[in-house]
Amino acid sequence: MNGKKTVEYIEKLCTEKSIAYLDVRLYKRDELLFSYGKTKGGVPTGDERLYLFSATKPMTVVCAMRLIEEGKLSLNDEVAKYLPAYAETFLMDGSGNRAQTKNKMTVRHLLSMSGGLSYNVQTEPVQELLKKTDGKAPTVDVVNAFIKTPLLFEPGERFEYSLCHDVLAAVIERVSGKRFATYMDEVIFQPLGMTDSGFHTERRGMYDMYDCDGTGKIWQIEPCNRLVLGENYDSGGAGVISTVNDYAKFATTLANDGLAAGGYRLLRQETLGLVRSTAHAAMQVKNTFTCVQGDEYGYGLGMRVRVQDTSWGLSKGEYGWDGAAGTYLMIDPTNKIAVVIGMHLLSWPNVFIGEHLRLVQKLYEDLRAEGAL
Repeated sequence: MNGKKTVEYIEKLCTEKSIAYLDVRLYKRDELLFSYGKTKGGVPTGDERLYLFSATKPMTVVCAMRLIEEGKLSLNDEVAKYLPAYAETFLMDGSGNRAQTKNKMTVRHLLSMSGGLSYNVQTEPVQELLKKTDGKAPTVDVVNAFIKTPLLFEPGERFEYSLCHDVLAAVIERVSGKRFATYMDEVIFQPLGMTDSGFHTERRGMYDMYDCDGTGKIWQIEPCNRLVLGENYDSGGAGVISTVNDYAKFATTLANDGLAAGGYRLLRQETLGLVRSTAHAAMQVKNTFTCVQGDEYGYGLGMRVRVQDTSWGLSKGEYGWDGAAGTYLMIDPTNKIAVVIGMHLLSWPNVFIGEHLRLVQKLYEDLRAEGAL
């Protein structure tokens, strides 16, 4: 695939917005049809090591759904079954008094971001635990500290982007009997050949990272991930380090209905169909939230889900997510297409809002023009 429109658009974005690193890949099943990008020093190799941030979440979802397939976990299981501290979730009433929640938080609530949690890791209980343990508290202990402060709302009441997937990682630890990082390595990284992916691997070197502000100014910073709360904390919501080449192996497996190129079955097709179900059909979703990408998307089990076809070829049922530094995942199960976009730019909505989807549109227009769609 030549991808003329896409190449021109990438060049325009990088020039006009001073983007220092952008890597755009499109695959059909496991075949790479398009690859183009720009870096400050030339072109990307796909082996640049990136903090995925929330692009970790789709892999955490897959880990949970594996356990559900195996009958070891249920969407309706109460979180307290695995994390007893979660039997004590509470709210503050109108008088400022503590009141235990009426609804029990479930695995479904965690997957659908309706658990009532926030994304605040600076609460006093969390910070006290980290100080007490010199930053070495394990995943379950940190997650238990999340509910020593009140929930924002009753579990199941509404959507709120939060630390739900971090709690899900702790549940997976308890169900699997393995550290979350180990379980993901055994279920995803090793069988898919993702040899440059994992948690807590900064010592192997990270690619340049950038930040930006509302004026469009971009500057280089020291690579960091403040959502990883210590060396023993495996963040299911933000903790994976990977590369575009590695992440594409995960993406193409999802696009091929859960079957990897080498024959490994990651998830069943019907399980991925459940992931794509819009869990919040009767619940308000903040569609202005960047990752959801507007009114044409709802939220399924840990993924944005397209709820209507586009005029340019992207079908209802497309799903995926992105991350705080701009890395992006898009799965089109209808056409067996995966798009992976690599970035390492914090605060990217300040300069890049809407551009991921526009890049996908350019890719699809090129596919159509070249008879590949």
